Parts: sequence; C-alpha cells; structure tokens
Amino acid sequence: MNIDEKIKASLEAEQQQLDQVIDDKGLFSMLTNVYQGSMRRWVMVSSCVALLVSIGFIYAAYRFTVTDVLSEQVFWGVWFIAGLLVQIAIKLWIFMEMNRISTLKEIKRSELNIIRLIERK
Repeated sequence: MNIDEKIKASLEAEQQQLDQVIDDKGLFSMLTNVYQGSMRRWVMVSSCVALLVSIGFIYAAYRFTVTDVLSEQVFWGVWFIAGLLVQIAIKLWIFMEMNRISTLKEIKRSELNIIRLIERK
C-alpha cells in the first residue's frame, strides 16, 4: 500500500466518522453537534453560564420593575443590560462554533471529492 492509498483510506475513515457525528438535518441537529465536537466541555460550561446569566438578568428586570427609587432603577437596569450583552456574546460564540464544525465537515468532504476526481483520471 503506497502513501496515496493510506491517505485515501484515512480520509474515508475520518469521513465516515464525521458523517455519523455531523448531519445537516437542521438547526437543532447542528446545535447537538456542537455538544459532541472537540470543544464540547467549553460549550457545556458556556451553556451553564448562559443559564445563570439568564436567571440573573430576569431577576434584575424584576427588581427594576418593583423598585420606586430612581437610583435603584438605574442600578438594576444597568445589570439587566449587562446580562443581555453577556447572553448575546455566549450565544454568538456557540453559533460561531457551529459554523466552525460545519466548515470542517465541508473541507473534509471536499478533500474526499478531490481524491475521487484524481482517481478517475
């Protein structure tokens, strides 16, 4: 077995593994793939942080609405906006991670297609 055949066999094995892990059946499928990828621990940690931040800014919104003192309303309003910004940043990072995994999958598929085209000639 020469080096080209070894590379082809390795790429095909990797492609089969990627096809099992990554399916393009929709947004929820892509989102679950993020939790199975190489950064799954960080995604899980960021999801937990996002949940805590959500609880925090909901509490800040509640406190904002029930207080009568203007300075407290400003305080809780700022915390609410800060919580929303953190939430946006975390969600943006998770969607960027989904994009990275999809791009890697397409690169691997392109590599296999190029090898198959070379073999036909």
